[in-house]
Amino acid sequence: MSKELQIREILERKLFSGSLPPDFVDFCLAHGRLRHYAPKQYLYFSDDEGNTVYFLVSGRIRLSLMGEFSEKIIRVLSPPAFFPEIVLDGKLYPHAALCMEETEVLALDRQILMRYLESNPSVLWIFYRELALDLRRSYRQIRNLSLGDARLRLGAKLFALAHVHGQPSNNGVLITIPLSATELAGMCSLARESVSRILGELKKAKIIKIEKKAITVVDVENLRFWIHERAANSRVALD
Repeated sequence: MSKELQIREILERKLFSGSLPPDFVDFCLAHGRLRHYAPKQYLYFSDDEGNTVYFLVSGRIRLSLMGEFSEKIIRVLSPPAFFPEIVLDGKLYPHAALCMEETEVLALDRQILMRYLESNPSVLWIFYRELALDLRRSYRQIRNLSLGDARLRLGAKLFALAHVHGQPSNNGVLITIPLSATELAGMCSLARESVSRILGELKKAKIIKIEKKAITVVDVENLRFWIHERAANSRVALD
């Protein structure tokens, strides 16, 4: 399959649940530029001019907030994905985007996209519906981080990662993103030591298995029960 056909299939059948019209896909292929990035290469940094939006074709992208001495991981993207949707308002990039592996994106000038959406409002509503789902997911994550203790935060994040990035394996559901305790700590706003301790508890309880940076959820329902058991007074929602 040629690269153009691969991108067309992603945009037509996979992105936004296959709801994008063929005319919009043709527009993206005509005006977009396919870019290749190496692992650990940045697409953009926080406070750069938000002139470009991206469709993730292959690889994985980590969105994060960079502090002077720390990094907070907002989200990990896998194909298909459109990002960063927030710069449709014409302002600066609010976070950095780092390639976690060999990555391909279809890059599209933001102003060109906005002119198309202004002329085709029906497509704008498709974007609105999908972005509303992402916003609801973000609200749940914020609630989990603000109301949950360390175990609930990490448990809910592992549950979400298994749902979004999980792959069935002989031992359960493998989270296909290699994650260190430090990276998980950045996702949950926790200390690395706390994450290491809780991972050890989950491993001892045979809820997860860990081999190097590979985490397998042995039984997702057991993890769900473990979370709910500790969420009686926290009102934590699984995302």
